[in-house]
Formats: sequence, structure tokens, C-alpha cells
Amino acid sequence: MTRAQIFAAITIGIALNFLGANAFASDACAPTRISTSANVSVSDGSSYQIRSHYHTSNAAVIEFIGDNPSTIGVEGPFGWSTDKEGKTLVDPTVKSFALGHQFHGFVLHFYDIVENLRPVENIIFNDKPLDGVAGELPFGGEAYFLDGKSKPDGMRFDFPDTPPIDITFLDWRKNDERELPYHIRIDDGERVFDYHYTKILVADASPLWFIKMVDAPSIDEIEIYRLHRQLLAAHCVGNADMMGELTASETIMASRGELFQSSDDETRARFESVFKRVVYTGYQDLTEPVIDVSKSGDIGWAAVNVRAVGSEMSSGEPFDSQWAWVMLVKKIDGVWLNAGNASNIKQN
Repeated sequence: MTRAQIFAAITIGIALNFLGANAFASDACAPTRISTSANVSVSDGSSYQIRSHYHTSNAAVIEFIGDNPSTIGVEGPFGWSTDKEGKTLVDPTVKSFALGHQFHGFVLHFYDIVENLRPVENIIFNDKPLDGVAGELPFGGEAYFLDGKSKPDGMRFDFPDTPPIDITFLDWRKNDERELPYHIRIDDGERVFDYHYTKILVADASPLWFIKMVDAPSIDEIEIYRLHRQLLAAHCVGNADMMGELTASETIMASRGELFQSSDDETRARFESVFKRVVYTGYQDLTEPVIDVSKSGDIGWAAVNVRAVGSEMSSGEPFDSQWAWVMLVKKIDGVWLNAGNASNIKQN
């Protein structure tokens, strides 16, 4: 990568960050799907298989298949893991672990994932100096994207109090209209992991694909977060039936200075009217939702700050609005449903 290319990439990246690239990374309308499978051999003689799914920087999962199977995921404000011992929420370092294994996500979407981009020069990588770009990772630490003459040589993760982790991209092959690495080598300073990919699927998909494909643990906070994201995604696909299905039979709403009650059927009808008038092209979480559950385990709430983007069907007039709301949720017959909402819109 030439100096001019580096600074062009930086300029684009800064523009993306300014316009909300990381907010876009949490866009419920995002169609991105990257799913992979690989055989992994380790320098200590062990081996296993992995599967990964990447939707956005805060919707990603890595599955380890072997003698001690486990799954680690990041979804919005939460990280979670499941293994033979059970299921649990985990700390931010494990969220970084789940995202850090989305190697092809970084290859294709580095500038959407990192923030505060800057050029770097003469980084010694595999015993040779390379230039590239670096930025801050969402959950702490930095990532370097290092370019060779024609293709990226690899990446480096730099986390506090640990040796740098070097990721080398090898065995580039044609994948539809792009070339991608089918062999990735990870050196964490103690062991070397060789990932040989048997499947790399890159495609546009329904915004709901991740929730439908990835089995999350039955943890209330995760289920409430998924309810919130499904309600946003229902706007993206214009599905009024889904809005009704995700809503309790009786709800109470506070909006635009009015308080009123609504049923699931009324919710469905209201959004049928909305989706005949407008098209949503983006529905983004601007900040991590704040979610809590009562001690009784059947009532909770989610406080969110979102940005809705789209256009009027009849005129093509665009809209771009920012909202904040608190959604009341109830667990009914074992399923979390929207049971009420108090909202306000940011005035320009």
C-alpha cells in the first residue's frame, strides 16, 4: 500500500467514523453475512474445528468443535458463552475474543469495525517492515491492518499486558468476485494456530439471519436484547406481522405527549399503515442498550437510543431521526414480549 493509498484509506475511515460507522456496525438493517468453517491445528499438537458467524462488530460468534465444545458470542452490550458446564454472561475481554476470531470480517470490513484510524509505517511483521493502518477495537485494544505489495499480509492485535497477536493471511483464492485467504496463521507469542478453511460464505442476507441461525443461551438479558433487535429489523423488512407477534396482547404507550393503550392486533394494523408509507434503510443503536430484569424474572426493561433512516414512498423524501425510549417487557408463556413503550424524538 502506497503512502497515498494509506492516507486515502484514513480519510475514508475518518469520514465513516464521523458519519457513524460504528453506529452503522450496530445497524439492525445490515445485510452482511460472513460464515466460515475451518480445521485448526496447533503447534502444541492439538487440533479441533471451528465455525464462525459475523453480522456486525457486535453480532458475532465463534464455535469450537472438539473434545471440549464451546461457543462464545458478542451481542450488543453482552458477551456470552456456552459449554458442557452451562451458559453464562461474560466480561468484555471475551467479547473481544469472539470478535477477534472474525478474521474475514476484518479483511472485508476493517474500516467499519475500528475507530480513530491512523497510518503506521515500518511495523515489523514476519521479519519485514510493513506500512498500513491502525485503529481502536470496540472492546479495547488496537488492530493493525498491514499491507504487502498486492494483498494484505495480515493483522496484528495489540491488547494491554499481553504480547502482540500476529495474524498472517495465506492461500488467497477466488471467492465469487473477491479473493480471500483460506489459510490463516495466528501467533499469540506462545502457540501458533493454523486455520485451514473448508467454507467461506460471504453474502447479503435478511437482517434477521443472525438471530435465526445462532442459538443464543436462554439468558433473559440476551433474549430481551434480541427482542429489541428483532423489533428494529421488522422495520427494515417492513413486516407488520412480526411487530404484532413480538408484542403482548395488551400494551401501554407514551409518545408525542399522549398516553394510550394498544393491543397486538392494533400494533400490527398501525405498522401496516406505516410500512405502506415509508421504507427503512437503517435502524441503528447509537449507544449500547441498557437492559435490566426484575428479581421475579418476568418483567424487565430496555432503554435505547436509536437512529432511524429511510424515505417516504410517495415522494422519495428522506428522513433521518433520532429517538430514545424505554421499552417495558414481560415474559409471557416463557417468551419475552414488548409490553409498553415511552419514547421521545430528538428535535433538530
